[in-house]
Amino acid sequence: MIWRGEIYDVDLGSPVGHEPAFLRPALVVSADLINNGPGDLIVVVPISTTRYGLRSHVEIETGASGLGYPSYGRCDQIRSISTDRLVGLRGVAGVAEVDAIDRALKFILDI
Repeated sequence: MIWRGEIYDVDLGSPVGHEPAFLRPALVVSADLINNGPGDLIVVVPISTTRYGLRSHVEIETGASGLGYPSYGRCDQIRSISTDRLVGLRGVAGVAEVDAIDRALKFILDI
């Protein structure tokens, strides 16, 4: 089962333009019903250790997240991926971090 707020290592393949790519952590942001539905697709926010200071980038702390360094959810790079791209579970983001991701996504998507 795949749950919203979990952080997985994902294989995003080769980059095109400025897309995040290769093997990297990503935070699941799609609803649990979608995550575990018949489509085998989830929506993720890629994570980077690079800080850009943008409103669309949300800090994710080490600890329960399974991340080795302070990292940033890049909400401006939201992406739908096949569950076949999941390599392994790292951990879970905190409630406050998921709430901050939600606010950043609302900003990015203008909803």
